[in-house]
Amino acid sequence: MNTGLRFDHHSTYGSELTPRISLNKKLNEDTNVYLSWGKVFKAPTVQDLYWKQNMPYEYNGVWYDSWTLGNPDLKPEKGNVWTLGTNTKISEKTNFTASVFYSDIKDAIAWKGNSNGAYQAFNVAKEKRRGMELSINHYFNDNLSGYLSYTYAKSERNDGYGYVNYDNIKPNIYRAGIKYKNEKLILNMDLNVVNGQVLMYTNGYDSYGYADKSYFTLDLGAQYKINKDAKVFIKGYNLTNARYQEYGGKYSNGEAKYPMPSRSFIVGMEYNF
Repeated sequence: MNTGLRFDHHSTYGSELTPRISLNKKLNEDTNVYLSWGKVFKAPTVQDLYWKQNMPYEYNGVWYDSWTLGNPDLKPEKGNVWTLGTNTKISEKTNFTASVFYSDIKDAIAWKGNSNGAYQAFNVAKEKRRGMELSINHYFNDNLSGYLSYTYAKSERNDGYGYVNYDNIKPNIYRAGIKYKNEKLILNMDLNVVNGQVLMYTNGYDSYGYADKSYFTLDLGAQYKINKDAKVFIKGYNLTNARYQEYGGKYSNGEAKYPMPSRSFIVGMEYNF
């Protein structure tokens, strides 16, 4: 059993103690299971509290003001998080992990449109999340390894009228990758597939969802060690040129919020001295 106690002191929200307890059981030489519980305390960020920005937009040739506002009256997030999981060594070269999680948060901080049409931070009465993670890592030999993983997540919010699904979340994430490494060279490839996303829509003043129900990205990287002090590298991101967002929602002019970069490359060199 491992226990911990965290102390936070915030100039606005005062002091808070958050305990954490973890129980771990070794079933045999290759497998263990664990159960953990912890309290949550998260104060609003400076952006949540004080962000004030006018983002005008054009519609049918007419420009309109669109304000994004922080909320200095926000409360801190508080709640509980539980996790149950296992780690096991399937073979000498293969490891498997699995976990399920659940959280219930009071006064969760979210953003939505207010009655004046501004996009503003606010506290949700209650928020609960649940999901699971599965992953497997395999070493083909001393130089080549790969991984597969799957993550499921579901979020619901209750603002006093019962729990409803929160659609700004990625419900299914599949990842896979392979890596080659020797004394001089490192090559890696990472695949990322997301599906089940809710398409963008507006509910009253609120904006939810994503530009597409699913997307697929491919990243490639190569690094070569010239000597003990210098190395060169090239990295390619989103080579499939997918249209995707890490956060859902859209602006009042219909464009997606927080779009991620299109296909991009980075070439560089590192030198230690």
